Amino acid sequence: MSDFCYLCGNSGATRPLKLAASFTAHSAARAPHSDRLCNRCDAPINGSEKLLWYWHGAKSKWSRLWGRSLTRLYLADRLVCPVIEGSHTERGKAFPIVRDLPTRAQMRGWLLEPPEPPFTIVIAESGQKHILPWAIEARDRDYFPVQLELDVIWVRRAEFAAIAACFESLMTMGFSKTEILSGEYHSDRLTRVYPHHEAHEDVVAPYRGSRLLALVSHVAQRPEADND
Repeated sequence: MSDFCYLCGNSGATRPLKLAASFTAHSAARAPHSDRLCNRCDAPINGSEKLLWYWHGAKSKWSRLWGRSLTRLYLADRLVCPVIEGSHTERGKAFPIVRDLPTRAQMRGWLLEPPEPPFTIVIAESGQKHILPWAIEARDRDYFPVQLELDVIWVRRAEFAAIAACFESLMTMGFSKTEILSGEYHSDRLTRVYPHHEAHEDVVAPYRGSRLLALVSHVAQRPEADND
């Protein structure tokens, strides 16, 4: 009997292989002959992280979150963001509590100044898919994998920083993320900044349509003064 995880392929898997009939990613399984799941893959699928309570401060109420929807940062095997601990019972349902959900500004920080390896970055876009099993552990701060939804993106940190700086400069000039991603700038905004946007556009343009630029867009931030 194999001790490799059916999904991620890591050794030391001890949980029985249980996947819903609706699970459709069998072709991506890295140990397809195994009948086990590791604890990390099993937790959001069948175990303690499948459903979680989150205190929604703005709405002053508890909200229920699916574990698959979480963006995560691991240091080795330790989940450092978000924090999952304790328990809460609401409407007769007892689940663990998740807190400190990462902001996109925090995700940006992980990418520009990643922690010391080994680390794993998992970024959810839709929150509708199990993406954790496909994440690859990083061994280098300057060239590392990031799991963005179902895609593994290999990030060269210096390259990412250069693209992000130009993307955010275009945002500061008043362009929306949609405009920057498409290259279809509104003429009124273009007229106001032309030709000062061209140097930034020249950096961004070669990446247009790539998942790397999608990752940049996902975490890009305007300066706080422009967010009011």
